[in-house]
Amino acid sequence: MNQVQKMFTTMPTKTFATLKEQGDYTCLSVAPGIVNKHFTAQQLLTIAQLAGETGAIKYSAAHRLLVSVETARVEEVTAAFQEVDLYIYPAGNVATFKWCDFCDGEELHAKDLAEQLFTEVEGLATKYRLRIGFNACASACYNAVYDDIALVYYQEQVDIWVGAVPMGRHAKPGKLVAKKVPAQDITGLLIALLNFYNTNAKDNEEFYKFAKRQQFFQAWLEQYRGNAI
Repeated sequence: MNQVQKMFTTMPTKTFATLKEQGDYTCLSVAPGIVNKHFTAQQLLTIAQLAGETGAIKYSAAHRLLVSVETARVEEVTAAFQEVDLYIYPAGNVATFKWCDFCDGEELHAKDLAEQLFTEVEGLATKYRLRIGFNACASACYNAVYDDIALVYYQEQVDIWVGAVPMGRHAKPGKLVAKKVPAQDITGLLIALLNFYNTNAKDNEEFYKFAKRQQFFQAWLEQYRGNAI
């Protein structure tokens, strides 16, 4: 078997699914920071040591490491991760952000808005797990428009996209529903939008299905802010 064949055929012996068959395991979604996408050697070493021989580590499509550890050790592992400034994403049916990398710190104009959104929105309970993509400039290189809600920042204004189908053969980007919303209005608008979803969605209804079903969705945005297109 040559190297290419080996790379295509070598599969993991331990996954979260197989570990769950053996005992009580929890999967932690871990990133090197909130915006920062560069792991340090100390962070990687800590992850490897705490996963050890009994756990598993997987790289995800969301630019995170999924670290499977025994549930009994979650508190210990979480504390150790936080000690080296790793961020652990909230689990369950909550709103969570997928941030771009702010061009590795070169585009920090949206920093204040991002911090406010993180403080007030990250982890809010929702009917179904909901991902909000945030891009700090018009390049939108982290493909926020393929998240449930996309916020694309440009010169103190934000364009809003909703209703993307994130995966499957019918995957498609969301629809641009509001443009040039003043940055200072975004946090309140987003919280109101999540409240609207929680109030009107069916149990465990994915956001894109809800957005498609709600014919008055656009009207609500227009009424709320007057910036819908």
